[in-house]
Amino acid sequence: MKKVVAILALFLLVFVPFAGAVSAATWSYESFIKQSMAWYYLYQSNEDKFKELYNLSVQMNVSNETLSLAMELYNNASAEYNQALTYGIPQESRTLSWVVFSVHIRKAYIYMSQAVELLEKALAPLENQTA
Repeated sequence: MKKVVAILALFLLVFVPFAGAVSAATWSYESFIKQSMAWYYLYQSNEDKFKELYNLSVQMNVSNETLSLAMELYNNASAEYNQALTYGIPQESRTLSWVVFSVHIRKAYIYMSQAVELLEKALAPLENQTA
């Protein structure tokens, strides 16, 4: 039994470092750039959707608490978006500005998605009543 455990431990010591090297080799800077740009465009799409949903929510008399929470999320998203844009949309080169841009644009996208989701959930029962 001790020999089996020793062999397994040796196996882990020998082959686990290679597993990390394989996954590190598959990461590419180009895919990182594409992902960051996807968040940028998804943010813009969700911003348009938020504005439509917010106006509809006001018309449908959604609670002020929900509207203020949605607006807070929207303001957080806008702040992160503006912070990302202070670095400009980086050129497709390997610069540190992509990392900082990516962090802020991803946060902006997440906040905006949460705001849209909140308004959609608030509107769902109201739309069913009018239908």
